[in-house]
Amino acid sequence: MSRVCELCGKGPIVVNSVIRRGKARAAGGVGRKVTGVSKTRQLPNLQSAIITKGGVGVRLRVCTKCLRNAYAA
Repeated sequence: MSRVCELCGKGPIVVNSVIRRGKARAAGGVGRKVTGVSKTRQLPNLQSAIITKGGVGVRLRVCTKCLRNAYAA
């Protein structure tokens, strides 16, 4: 089962997870140092919802943004 919104097509994105150590210069330290960068996936917030299409209820996996827009209309 794919993690993609069935209305807008929003899917997972790849982002960098940056690990830092040290104390910030503004707080009296020598500055923050990057000690590691690893790639992580951010998944969309998908919910199962029953949406009426043409008078028939259809169960779809939609993101919360589409869920708000579908029930607002």
